[in-house]
Amino acid sequence: MALIDHSLGRSLQDVFSKTPRREPSKGYLEVELGLILPPGNNPRTDFDEAALQELAASIRTHGVLQPIVVIKREVGYEVLSGERRYRAAKLAGLAKVPVVVREGDDPRLVAELRLIENVQRQDLNPMELARAYRALLDEHQLTHEVLAERVAKDRATITNTLRLLSLPEPLQAMVADGRLGAGHAKALLSAGDPGWQTGLAQRALDEGLSVRAVEALAKAGPPKAGTAVTRAGKAPHLKELEENLYHLFQTRVQVVEKSGGKGHITLQFDSKDHFQRIVAIMDRFVKQANKV
Repeated sequence: MALIDHSLGRSLQDVFSKTPRREPSKGYLEVELGLILPPGNNPRTDFDEAALQELAASIRTHGVLQPIVVIKREVGYEVLSGERRYRAAKLAGLAKVPVVVREGDDPRLVAELRLIENVQRQDLNPMELARAYRALLDEHQLTHEVLAERVAKDRATITNTLRLLSLPEPLQAMVADGRLGAGHAKALLSAGDPGWQTGLAQRALDEGLSVRAVEALAKAGPPKAGTAVTRAGKAPHLKELEENLYHLFQTRVQVVEKSGGKGHITLQFDSKDHFQRIVAIMDRFVKQANKV
């Protein structure tokens, strides 16, 4: 009688246990989590750690309720969409997860599928969406019209979203974390000067300005630091001071220097809220000075 190679049997059993098994009534595969790789280039980049821990706790109790979408690789699979569930499943210590396999080897197709999956679930913040659009345009030589057709968006929507990438980095960060809405950010685009854009953004947050109000201020342009700034003969050090104060208070400033070391500084405000903001800035500096 032939001897049974138990080690071989265990090896085969291990192989079979790691082979994806289709659930006939569910339409998805059960795949070893270790066979799945994270996405190589996911448009989504921001993941809230506390939210991931909460999702992991839910997954420990209820499992992964929505399958992760993956693409087949030479070895294993790669996440196409559902990276948040993938990360949370790893935190939860799951051995297997449900997946739906999408076909596609063309890099452009994979990038489009990944973007579309995220857009359809509205998982991307405006800056992630803008960077994803830009990547598709640059890496795959798509036009705005073709991209709009691929992702089922208006061409104007694509163009306006891409324009967010021209904002200063601090403002892009504010849009990404939700402090500054996409509507306010787009209104700031007509303000060409980065310093003026940043000042307007902070003012919009401090005073609760509407998108329409921000748009009107942006189109009007930065207030000139008084006629004294452009008046011929103005001392360079006074021009510099006026400019510095303008960037601090985001309002028109005029510095007048008289003989004997006397003079005056004038700050203008255009609303009660603007006045209170100027006073708050002054108060903050006074308190800092008193601590010294």
